[in-house]
Amino acid sequence: MSSSSGKRPDGTDGSDHWHRESVAWQYKISSINKGRLKTTLNLQIVFGLLVIVRLLPGLTALVGLPIYKKLQHWDIPAPKAWEYAWIVSLVAAVFGLKSLPKNDALVLKQFLIGTAVFGILPVIYGLIELFDDLMLYYKDKKSSSQILGYPAVLVWYMCLVVCLQMHAFGIYFGANLLKAWKPKDKKIK
Repeated sequence: MSSSSGKRPDGTDGSDHWHRESVAWQYKISSINKGRLKTTLNLQIVFGLLVIVRLLPGLTALVGLPIYKKLQHWDIPAPKAWEYAWIVSLVAAVFGLKSLPKNDALVLKQFLIGTAVFGILPVIYGLIELFDDLMLYYKDKKSSSQILGYPAVLVWYMCLVVCLQMHAFGIYFGANLLKAWKPKDKKIK
């Protein structure tokens, strides 16, 4: 029925919208947070691939591959232990992506634990480790090394802060999904 053919029938003006069925809140929350978590995890994987490229000379030296000699020309500082620990958080990101299609709460919990242990803790350690260099740069305005023309300590600090935000958002969206996926408690009479 279109309104161009005459007067609208009584009761169909939309004022009865509160009586109509709507999508339950947990499905809305799940849909929104799934998209947000997927975006966050994809960004984390891209960031992780960049860090793997940065760690490539150290990784090849650790394994003993002959390509190490060619990678020595990159002039990249030696990797720190916390950087290797952070790479493990990519496994947690894959768990997070695998949990989304089937609303698998157990795999999502593994993602949350892996992100907290291998994502947030190494980043916080890296921030603490670089703090003295940052304060030295702040006081003297001189940097011993540069990345793309910028002081290396500032670039590293910005990357670590972005990484910390990525992990924090991932944990927030994951916790919201766990809450939405949790079955409702049945009331006992």
